[in-house]
Amino acid sequence: MTPRLITTLTLLIGLGLFSYSLTLPYYKDQKSADDLIGNSYDMDKSDFYKKEAELRTNKVTFMDLGSGLAIASATILLFLIFTKVQTFKDFKNNKTLTKTATFISANLVWLILLPGTYWYYMFRGGRGDYPPFADSIGIPLMTQIPFYLFLLIPLNIFILLTTIKTNLPTRLFVRPNSYNRTTILWEIFFGFWLLINLLCLFGFVVDGDHFSIPVNLFFTFILLTLRAGQISKYEQTEENASL
Repeated sequence: MTPRLITTLTLLIGLGLFSYSLTLPYYKDQKSADDLIGNSYDMDKSDFYKKEAELRTNKVTFMDLGSGLAIASATILLFLIFTKVQTFKDFKNNKTLTKTATFISANLVWLILLPGTYWYYMFRGGRGDYPPFADSIGIPLMTQIPFYLFLLIPLNIFILLTTIKTNLPTRLFVRPNSYNRTTILWEIFFGFWLLINLLCLFGFVVDGDHFSIPVNLFFTFILLTLRAGQISKYEQTEENASL
């Protein structure tokens, strides 16, 4: 199976799950749910959450997972088409960004999280995920958006430090001719951050976090670019070094 075929099948699965979720009601018994919501202000919060969870169907779960898979697959498929990857061997021809392009694009894509955060809470609020007595979504918006802006500082420091004296652009999956202690440490370093990024991606897909998924996948590419830049400083085969 080719990368495009696998991604297309995953996209269809995601769309299928999302479409199926649209056929499900939010609650097993809508009348009981309406009564519960109407009495929510007079109930203990823990009691409300317990009863509300018992009444809910799997609609939201299928909707979030389906949309998450669809968005992740569509993002990867666009990358494969843009980079003209048709077989797994074609990945060897993928090239990194330049240092300037890496810095600028990372900052611009990171800023997508700002409208993404607004959409996340507006969508879930409109869907009825939050109880009537819950605080306004303005609170998480006013805390998360400034936090994302603050994270631009360590993000740029990280990029600057990991691009010092690097050879960019180069092949995205460049490998040294032989590993030494330095290259092994770099592989471990970037392997750790790629693992963290992958775990975050899993959470975003399951949660159906529509904007965070493509941002996360783009930063997978950024991490691979930074890794390639560091690895390319050391011994390479002639094939790896050529562009």
